[in-house]
Amino acid sequence: MKKIIVLLVLAALLGASGYLGYTKLFRKEGITVLESAPVKLGGIRGVLVETGIIKPQVGALVKIGARATGTIVEMKVKIGDRVEQGEIIALIDDREIQKEIDRLRAALASARANLSQVELTYPERIKEARANFNYARVNYNREKELLQYEYTTRDAVDKALSDLQATQANLKRLQEEYHTQLSIARADVAEIEAGLQRQQVNLSYTRIVAPIDGVVTEVTAQEGETIVTGLQVANLVTVLDPSRLEMWIYVDETDVGRVAIGQQVEYYVDTYPDKTFHGTIDKIYPQPEIKDNIVYYLAISKVPEAEAVFLKPEMTTHVRIIYKQVNNALTAPNAAVKFEQGRQVAYKVLGPDQVVKVELQIGIRGEDDTQIIAGVEEGDVLATRLVIPPGQGQ
Repeated sequence: MKKIIVLLVLAALLGASGYLGYTKLFRKEGITVLESAPVKLGGIRGVLVETGIIKPQVGALVKIGARATGTIVEMKVKIGDRVEQGEIIALIDDREIQKEIDRLRAALASARANLSQVELTYPERIKEARANFNYARVNYNREKELLQYEYTTRDAVDKALSDLQATQANLKRLQEEYHTQLSIARADVAEIEAGLQRQQVNLSYTRIVAPIDGVVTEVTAQEGETIVTGLQVANLVTVLDPSRLEMWIYVDETDVGRVAIGQQVEYYVDTYPDKTFHGTIDKIYPQPEIKDNIVYYLAISKVPEAEAVFLKPEMTTHVRIIYKQVNNALTAPNAAVKFEQGRQVAYKVLGPDQVVKVELQIGIRGEDDTQIIAGVEEGDVLATRLVIPPGQGQ
């Protein structure tokens, strides 16, 4: 009997030990919640994360060239110098052009004197010829009348007619000659004036001036170098207006459908990681940019002048495009929203290591949080990190 009791006690002890071991193993293999977060009410933004580059605006970076052939006699600037619009930054040898200008000025003075001579002398000669013609006409008419009364001879009438015809021909010749000489003299003056203006323009090409206010970023020629212009303009100096910048945002083709003009952007550059810059999308270019076999579309955002002082061309920017914003929305951390078997789900925490899986309907997915439309309520606690044994997450 004692043996039976002992065996029963041992069996009970072994059963209890087995039960405890089974329970401990079950807990070890059960769902374990490592981290959790509550469902909150607040604002959420739909954000696209893209990469951009700072670029000068159109007209803010000007390459200044030379259209005159000659030697640079003076280079007045160097890289980093500030220049103002209209300021002379380089001079090219202009001696040949100056000599040609002097020659043309002398020729112009001579041509103008000739024109004045034509304008003064020919009218006087025409006036005299017209007087002779009028006298000859009166004399001819008088001789014809006298012939009717036989107070003169036919020879006198014929001579008067001949004088009339000669003075008329001389008057016509002088008038035509006057118009011809006047046209020639005026054309000579106009041609020389045009040549002089052309040389004055060429002279202006020897004075290289800054077309905009800005900073010299490149100097490609120095004093003593000879410039030979040909089919294209030789670039000497590059000037940048650092206050006129814009950002080129490379938008992935999968995101471009959610990008629109007027959307707000936030970005930072590596040199100022704690400073956030702001802008607005002003343009979206239709022509794609292909890099590393990936298709991008350029969205352009102008940089305000107050922020341009911190930025420089070709800086890489890390951009967030805010394509949608909702206030007073239920939100949960992105880590709490799982995708299982084609559904959005979450694990609602009921107690220590006790969860229940709920199906969600979600809205905007932001950088850190997701908008919850249905499935949980404000204050519910969702697991953001948990261990699910194989087979229990199905």
